Amino acid sequence: MRRVMKSVLIALMVGAVGLVSATAEDSTDTTNLVAGGTMGNVSSSSAFTSGANSTVNGYVNAAEAVTLGANASVNGNVSAGDGFTSGASSKVKGSVQAKASYTSGANSTVGGNVQAGADFTSGAFSVITGNVWVTGDITLGAGSKILGSVHSSSGTITYGAGATVGSVK
Repeated sequence: MRRVMKSVLIALMVGAVGLVSATAEDSTDTTNLVAGGTMGNVSSSSAFTSGANSTVNGYVNAAEAVTLGANASVNGNVSAGDGFTSGASSKVKGSVQAKASYTSGANSTVGGNVQAGADFTSGAFSVITGNVWVTGDITLGAGSKILGSVHSSSGTITYGAGATVGSVK
């Protein structure tokens, strides 16, 4: 019985490894996605910029800054080795991590957490569903919402008219 169980366990493990290998997507080392364009995962060895109305069906990892155009969307996480800037009405379904400042456009959304190594500025009516950790100052545009908690190492949080946060830590 032990031998049968061991064989079943090994078969399941081999099957799982094969499934992961078959479903893992490659990434593209690129610096630009044209307006209206679509691509999969991005791992840029320098900066990355997406044009207006473009879509990344996966994550974006860039060694330098990341800039998303107006109405651009990323269906995963964004990691920027420098600053992160999102255009008006841009959407990131995952989390955002920037080693420098983060500036979001009006009506932009982030579906996860935000970490910034400098200042964070949100555009009017932008929404972040997770928590925000910032080394510098936080400036919230009019009507912006952070549903989670806000953490600022500098302790400076400026609220625009009607801006709200879940809590301040």
